[in-house]
Amino acid sequence: MNPLLIIALLLVSGLSQAQLLIENAHVRAMPPGQPNTAAFLKITNQGDEEIRLIEAFTPASKKAEFHSHSKGENGMMRMQKEQCVDIPAGETFVFKTGGFHIMIMGLHKPLLPGEKIDMTLEDSNGKQYPFSLPVVSIMNENTNQDHSHH
Repeated sequence: MNPLLIIALLLVSGLSQAQLLIENAHVRAMPPGQPNTAAFLKITNQGDEEIRLIEAFTPASKKAEFHSHSKGENGMMRMQKEQCVDIPAGETFVFKTGGFHIMIMGLHKPLLPGEKIDMTLEDSNGKQYPFSLPVVSIMNENTNQDHSHH
């Protein structure tokens, strides 16, 4: 195949690739002995195609999962694992308290305010979106303004 054609195809495919803007990302610091925590963030799909996120992982824990809250039969809130998160082109999805969030389970060590952890989201096409998020005290959670771009 012509090398110029290969370069042109790579350039065109790069233009249509999914782009995510990740903002206000943070993870909650928990009291010592708590093996789980949650991450919250805002993701904007800046691409022209829907993105289906299918996995989250971090070296800080054994596993990370998408979870949501819903009201049960007796009005009590319950948490459930979600298989994926769909973000339409040009739209924003918010992982927030009382809604969708990323559960981080089986922490390898306690997370302390001021630290950062790495996390990666993966879409249904296998594209990965790595970013870092600060660990914040629940008391300071609403004042976090950290921004990460991808």
